[in-house]
Parts: sequence; structure tokens; C-alpha cells
Amino acid sequence: MKAAGVFWLVVLIATAVSAQQKYAGGIVYGPKAAFNISAPEGWVLDNESGVEQGLPCVLYPKGESWADARTVMYAKIAGTEFENAEKFAAVAIKQMESKHGKPKENIDKGKTGNGQPFFINEYPATKTYSQWERVAYVQLPKAVAYIVLSSRDEASYRKDAPALRKVLQTFTYLEPKTEKGAH
Repeated sequence: MKAAGVFWLVVLIATAVSAQQKYAGGIVYGPKAAFNISAPEGWVLDNESGVEQGLPCVLYPKGESWADARTVMYAKIAGTEFENAEKFAAVAIKQMESKHGKPKENIDKGKTGNGQPFFINEYPATKTYSQWERVAYVQLPKAVAYIVLSSRDEASYRKDAPALRKVLQTFTYLEPKTEKGAH
């Protein structure tokens, strides 16, 4: 009986370790664009854990999980109606204002690893919303990518917030493929 318990513990640990080493980078696809990102040192990129929530590319600190990490990140592409990062952020702010209040806008900006412009807004926790969040909005040709960093508490947020900038340094816009000879 004891040997069976040890066996399953070993299987569980091996599975967790292989999941945390499985994905060096993740491609996020949208109808008008795609991009690739990688996990910064000390983080895991996971293409499975967030799928049921509509998040095919999530990140969290090594040794933790998507479900219980103190800080998580997820990457997406905005809907097809958005082609401008500033306009997308304005809509997001309007939708979140009742929960978050007014964010700190443009707390950081720059260019991704392959030259796409981005800016970052900060959404501190409020009395009605406990998460501390930072969102990077990346302007792509005819599309908007965004990466959200969300922490359960301010201490974790302050410690983990630099990881978002590190992910942006790995960000690579993927040019849409066109078929040759197609009319």
C-alpha cells in the first residue's frame, strides 16, 4: 500500500516537472495576427491550463500552478473590431472603471523584442476588486495584442511586475502567411 502511494507521488511530481519544462514559448493566434512569447527566467509558459477559460497562453512562476499562483499572466489578441491599441485600451478602461477606478495610464512604454510599440497601464486593487493588474497593449499591423499580469496582493505584484517587461522583450510579431498565386 505504501509503495503504491510513493509510486503515484513520483508520477505526480514527474508530470508536474515535465509540464513546467514543456513549453519554451507560445504562439498566440488571432484572426488578423499572431505573435510568439517566451517565459522569463523563473516562470512557466503553459498552453493547456487556461484553455477552458479562453486563455490558450498563460504564464506563472515555477513551482506554482495556473490555479493557485500568487501572480499569473495571460496573452491574447483583441477582437477583430480593434485595430488600434489606444482605442482598445480606452474601451477596456471604460469597462473596468466601475471595479478598478481610473488606472495609471502609460506607466511604461517601448518596443517589443522585434520592434512593435507597446504601452502599459496599471490597475491597482480597490475596495471592490482585490487583484493588482498591469496590462501591456501592443500595437500590431491591423490588430492589438495584450498581455495581462495579475497578482493576488500588492507585495506579489511589486515583486513580479518586472516579469511583464521581460515577456515583452521576447515578443515576436508573426507575419501572416499569404498563398502565392492566390487572387
